[in-house]
Amino acid sequence: MEMVLIANPVSTSKKKFSKIKEMDRGERRGSHLGQMAKLIFLMMIISITESAGAILDLYVQEDLPVYEKPRQGARQVSRLARGDRVVISPKTYGAYRKVLVTYGSKRGGGYIRISHMHKSYIKDRRKERLKGKRIYKEKYSLGFSVVGSYMRQGSRTFRASSADEYEISVLTSKTFFFTLFSDIPLSPTLMLQPSLGFRSGRFKGEAGLKGAVNALKPAQVTLEQKLVSLGLMAKSYGSPHHSFWYGGGVELGNGLSSKLVINDNGLPIEEESDKFFSFLLYGAAGWDLPVVGPFWLSPHFRLGLVPNKSLITLYVEAYVSLAYSFL
Repeated sequence: MEMVLIANPVSTSKKKFSKIKEMDRGERRGSHLGQMAKLIFLMMIISITESAGAILDLYVQEDLPVYEKPRQGARQVSRLARGDRVVISPKTYGAYRKVLVTYGSKRGGGYIRISHMHKSYIKDRRKERLKGKRIYKEKYSLGFSVVGSYMRQGSRTFRASSADEYEISVLTSKTFFFTLFSDIPLSPTLMLQPSLGFRSGRFKGEAGLKGAVNALKPAQVTLEQKLVSLGLMAKSYGSPHHSFWYGGGVELGNGLSSKLVINDNGLPIEEESDKFFSFLLYGAAGWDLPVVGPFWLSPHFRLGLVPNKSLITLYVEAYVSLAYSFL
C-alpha cells in the first residue's frame, strides 16, 4: 500500500512540542485501559467470593436431643422441638450432624443423631429465597447488543514508493456498533454465547516525514474499517443463583473495507487496501438483570487485544444487551 505525505516548512521546536503532547495523550489512554482492567478484575473477585458454601436450615418435625459431642454417651445439652428451625452443617460427623443451638446462655454447636431424623428435613436457604424468581441461565436466550468501543493502535512507520519513511502516531477509534447473540446454558454455573457482530472502526491520528526538521504541521490521518465477525464467549457464574458473571472469548472478523485518508494542508490522499482478517481475544465481566416478563438486561465490559506480528491493537468495550429468554 502506497501512501504519500507532503512536507512543508515549520520550526523544529513545534515538532518536538507536538511529540510531547502525543506522548502525554498516550499515557492518559494507557491509564484509562489500566483502570478498566482493574474494574473487570474486581468484578471477577466479587463473583468468586460470593460463591461461599450454602446455608442449610433444618426444619424440625419431631423431638431431637442435642449432644455436646458427636459420640455415643455424650452429654445432652439441649433439645429441639417440632416447629424449630436451626442452621445445620452440610458435613457429617460419623452418625451425627452439627447444628447451631443455644444452651448454657450461649450460642454454639451441638450434635444430633442422623438416625433420629425421621420426619425432619433440610432446605438450602438461598434456594428457598429464589423460589418463584426467574434465573437467566436456566433458559436459552436470543438478543442484541449496542456496543460502545474504544480502540488504540500503536505508532508505526511505513515506506513510500519514493523510499521515504513516514511516522504515523498512535491511532485511536471511538465508535458504536451492534451485535446479535444467543446464550446457551451448559450447566447451572456456565453459559456459552455465540454472536454475530457488525463492527466498524474510525481511527484518527497524525503522520509526519521521518527525520524531517521543517514541517508546517502534521498530516491528519483517518483509517476507516468495516467488518463482520463471529464470536464465542464463555460466561462463568460463582453459583447457580448469582447474576454476576465473568469469562472470556474469541472473535474472528472478516474485513469488508479498509480506507486510509491522509489530509495534509487540505490535500486529501486516499488509499484503499484489500480485505483483511482480524482475530480478537478478550476477557469480560457483567450482570444479568430481569426487566419484565421474559426480557433481561445484560450490561458487561470487555477488555481485549487484536494480536498482530507487527502491530497490536488494544480495546475496551461497553455492551448494553437486551435478551429474550425461552425454553
